[in-house]
Amino acid sequence: MKPRNKLQRKILKLSQGLSPLTEYQYKEAVRKVGLHIAKYSPKRGYECLDCGHTWTGAEAKRAVCPHCAAKLEVDKTRKKNFCDKSYFAVVTKCQGFQVVRMFFMQTNLRQGSEPTYWICEAFQRWLTPEGKTQIVSRARHWLSHYCDCWNWGSDMELRDENAGHTVTPWKVVGQSSVISEIRRNGYAGDFHHCSPYTLFKRLLTDNRIETLWKVGQYKLVAYSFGNSYKFDKYWSSIKIALRHKYQIKDPTIWFDLLDSLEYLNKDLRNPALICPANLKATHDEWMAKKESKIQKERERQERLRLQRIEEQYLEDLKQAQKDEDEYKNSKSKFFDLEFKDKEIIIKPLMSVKEFIEEGRQMHHCVFTNNYYKKQSALILHALVEGVSIATIEFSLEDFSVVQCRKAYNKKPELYDRIMTLMKRNTPQIMSKAV
Repeated sequence: MKPRNKLQRKILKLSQGLSPLTEYQYKEAVRKVGLHIAKYSPKRGYECLDCGHTWTGAEAKRAVCPHCAAKLEVDKTRKKNFCDKSYFAVVTKCQGFQVVRMFFMQTNLRQGSEPTYWICEAFQRWLTPEGKTQIVSRARHWLSHYCDCWNWGSDMELRDENAGHTVTPWKVVGQSSVISEIRRNGYAGDFHHCSPYTLFKRLLTDNRIETLWKVGQYKLVAYSFGNSYKFDKYWSSIKIALRHKYQIKDPTIWFDLLDSLEYLNKDLRNPALICPANLKATHDEWMAKKESKIQKERERQERLRLQRIEEQYLEDLKQAQKDEDEYKNSKSKFFDLEFKDKEIIIKPLMSVKEFIEEGRQMHHCVFTNNYYKKQSALILHALVEGVSIATIEFSLEDFSVVQCRKAYNKKPELYDRIMTLMKRNTPQIMSKAV
């Protein structure tokens, strides 16, 4: 993307003048970010894949190489080749801009060979003292959403943000250098497990984050980056906690406590409630009260549901009484039909009330859609040991089965046997229909 204004032209020019990684930064990236493996065998002991040194020792999950002092993850499998891909950041400043440079690093380890490390810069984030941002980045393969699909042969240019720019650094390498505005807003050299770019952006643009950072609420700041809704919703309670110098050590549990208090209609501005000495115990207490209220509400809703079902059933019975005579006059000549095999009995529904019971038991619309009023259809059900397993609609026009459904309109397990039984006895139905 070509620069469109003076700011973009300046950033692109400054970007082209940034220094490559120093030898110290490269070595620190290898040490802090690279993969370090020790192969272990009960017979041969340990082998460091960083320097090739071997030694014997007790079996463990982690080890330290006696030769190069590398901290190693122990691998006990037969695997010989290892590949790891990671990102690390270099935090620097350039002529009044804050710059977070993101580097991609691939580590290749092979037993019996020297390790290799490939490092290339993927993108840079530039921030002005006012918090405006620009991205200088390599191109990405646009057909892929995989985060590592960079076109490493492309130039570093101004680009719009995309999925690849959301990756966060595994480590920050080298000495961080920041602009005075960020130091003024509370940063003192430690990121406290926050992404550098996100932290700098929020420190420059959100005075709430500046306030929290200055009073040491680092965990709350980190939580706010991924949970902005709750952070905004409960900001008034957060201010009261700050006023009472309450340290929120576990924001997830603390916000769950606030959710419980809100559900129970408690005062979220009461420091006695929102600043407990024992957060875990208080959280569990109010969560239990919330669960109790939720359970009572569920029981109330269930009672209402059952009441509605009962009312609907009584209403259906009234409707059935009105239509009973009409149904029997229309279909009574089929009531003596009964088809059997070893375990299945198929017979018509004898009354409108049976339509109600069939619909309730099978959870389908045989009654609500007034199938008993269809002059061109005969409704039967298949029973096993007196329990309905399927409802059958049989056409009296072309003498075929229109549909055969079990509960929730699904296909019955004995569908083929039911269909065979119906076809075998179709002549009996035809003789009654004449």
